[in-house]
Amino acid sequence: MARVLVVDDSQETCDLLELLLGEGLGLEVAVVKATRPEDALRHLRGGGFDLMLSDINLEASLDGLDLLKAAKPLGVETILLTGFGTLEKALEAVREGAFDFISKPWNNDDLKSLVKRALVMKGSGGGPKDPALGDDLHQSVMIGSSPKMMEVYRTIASLQNSRTTVLIIGESGTGKELVAQNIHLSSDRKACPFVAINCGALTEGLLESELFGHVKGAFTGAVADKKGLFEEASGGTIFLDEIGETSLGFQVRLLRVLQEHEVRKVGGNKTVKVDVRVIAASNRDLAAMVKAGKFREDLYYRLCVVEIRVPPVRERFSRDARTGQVVSDIPALMDHFLAECSRKDSQIYRLRADARKQLEGYSWPGNVREMGNIIEHLTQLSRGREITPDDFPEKIRDELRTKGTTLPLAPTPLLELIQDWDHLPTLEELERRYIQVLLKHEHRKSRIADILGKDRTTLYRKLKDLGLAEGPEEGL
Repeated sequence: MARVLVVDDSQETCDLLELLLGEGLGLEVAVVKATRPEDALRHLRGGGFDLMLSDINLEASLDGLDLLKAAKPLGVETILLTGFGTLEKALEAVREGAFDFISKPWNNDDLKSLVKRALVMKGSGGGPKDPALGDDLHQSVMIGSSPKMMEVYRTIASLQNSRTTVLIIGESGTGKELVAQNIHLSSDRKACPFVAINCGALTEGLLESELFGHVKGAFTGAVADKKGLFEEASGGTIFLDEIGETSLGFQVRLLRVLQEHEVRKVGGNKTVKVDVRVIAASNRDLAAMVKAGKFREDLYYRLCVVEIRVPPVRERFSRDARTGQVVSDIPALMDHFLAECSRKDSQIYRLRADARKQLEGYSWPGNVREMGNIIEHLTQLSRGREITPDDFPEKIRDELRTKGTTLPLAPTPLLELIQDWDHLPTLEELERRYIQVLLKHEHRKSRIADILGKDRTTLYRKLKDLGLAEGPEEGL
């Protein structure tokens, strides 16, 4: 029988995990639960565990990464759960030897499948070995903890010491170059150059000259020998954006560079060895282009050793299996861009609650790039530091009008409260119930303050008055 230690500061979450692990795994599992990291350490030291499922953020002096470090020498595999997924956490989790990590709210089937795989591999002695990772973790501006973004983080983390080629697929504006930069910065090539070029912005001749270099007299204007970007990026990474826009003739030359690790300058007859990792990206379906004869199949497979799909903003969400609540990356992305503009302008910008809610319902066809531009537009043209729907550009207004976007109805539990007209609740009770609903589904007190139209100090006093305060004001 497999023994699993479940660690989360919420007793409800521990109970739910125990229930999930007791059904549908096809394995006998005994679950031990701990809501405090100190208790989890005591259980671990007692021995006999095969697997630990632990939240990363335990709101204590120790966190899930500390427990991971304690579990690893004891031979206990660890799966980390997080509601605040970041690339830094992914890199550190892999560095410390985590079996895997998964975001909250999780998909029940995905979680059970992951647990079963960990237990089966643990039983066979075939679990993943600790990779020899670098010591430095680089700060990333990749924002979001939705399952699809967690998969991107997981892949980047697994590539830390790999030199293989990578193909990044995603719509325009999703952040493909940012993914490439983070692959480079988390690798052992981080001290060498990262060179990016948009292949679709240059003609075939200019592109070859830029990438491979040219010799003096190779063409009109070639007044001296010039190194290409492959040579400039020696020891580092070259990022070929919009690779799907290149011609079949260029693709032949690029394929040779990838196969032979050498370049021949335009107009030259000598080859130069290059040590460069290649990362390519496209907003087009290269597999479909191969079938249509518009992209070389051999080059496609040479580039696509590892493929990363960067999700569009509209797909960056998850649904809580218990409540059905949709949790999106959009609020965190908007907060990031607001903070960027605030730092740049040395003043605080904020979105009024109704403006935030309506922007969350916008489709963002230009993805993260569009969001950054729109937020900057709103901060520069708003009538004050607080952004309202009146400040929206016309294209957002048009879409919201077409959708008929309105503010959401009050939560159902409150509506049910006023069905019994003989026992109407007081306004204080209504406020208490409403805040309880917000506290259940939103962990950020600053966000709750925005929704209620209060500042954080006023919110804290209100929580104390209603008996809902859980800690000191500094923790808001």
